[in-house]
Amino acid sequence: MQTSIQLSDKVLDAFPTRPLKLVPLRGDGGLFRSLFLVITMLVLTIFSAYQIPNILYDYKISENAVPVDATVKGSCRSQLFVLTNCSVDLNYKGNEVSRNFTFLDLGPKDVLVEPVADANDLSKMTVDVAIDNIWLRLISTIIFVGLFGFCVIFFIYRQILTSKVRKALLSVGTQPLKLIAVPAKMVVSNKQFIATYHLNLDGKDIRIAYSGNKKTPPIVIEQNGNTYVLAVYSPQQNIPYALDVPLERIQATPEEKQRFHEALIEEGLL
Repeated sequence: MQTSIQLSDKVLDAFPTRPLKLVPLRGDGGLFRSLFLVITMLVLTIFSAYQIPNILYDYKISENAVPVDATVKGSCRSQLFVLTNCSVDLNYKGNEVSRNFTFLDLGPKDVLVEPVADANDLSKMTVDVAIDNIWLRLISTIIFVGLFGFCVIFFIYRQILTSKVRKALLSVGTQPLKLIAVPAKMVVSNKQFIATYHLNLDGKDIRIAYSGNKKTPPIVIEQNGNTYVLAVYSPQQNIPYALDVPLERIQATPEEKQRFHEALIEEGLL
């Protein structure tokens, strides 16, 4: 078991000693959250990869580009200081072409564009900014595809680990559980409490996150500038499972919960 702090005898004695069963809260395991993140990152990956045909289109025009007096509607603007996004519609002699692309650039806020076309086929049009930044666009696309693709793999990997931990915890069944306070990092965002702590699973040190709302926050202990969360574990596994304030994660009776809460309050932990 990882480094922890010594809990008082009053808190330890107040915790039920009888066999208990773990009861995951709704949302434990984060399947829907992970699914949402994976789908989002996958969509962004596909969107980024879709830029490659556009880059090839502009590259072919660049080999024999000539200026044309086309009507240009739209704009190219710098966003977030590092991105340039262009969305323009071109109209020339009845031919209409839409160009939309994004690339990494530290250019001016508003970018002036000039329409150009393929000298061999004036119906194929683009803007000079697209041609002048072809290689930068290609590098940007590779970066975006790599970044978003990595996120997809990472979120899937984390969900597999989380599901593995959940399965291991639930395999404990009903038996006496030990109380422990484990080091954790706390993040409070939009009324959500996220506590991240380490555990050992199959000989590997991994991070696991407890996520709860204002009704089920973790039991947090601040001591000597460090943050800890109260957790329970089976001596057979040594895998800590963070407790929530209402103690909904264990099958304790109302009387057992009240006794434990009173001990925590007397010790200034609640």
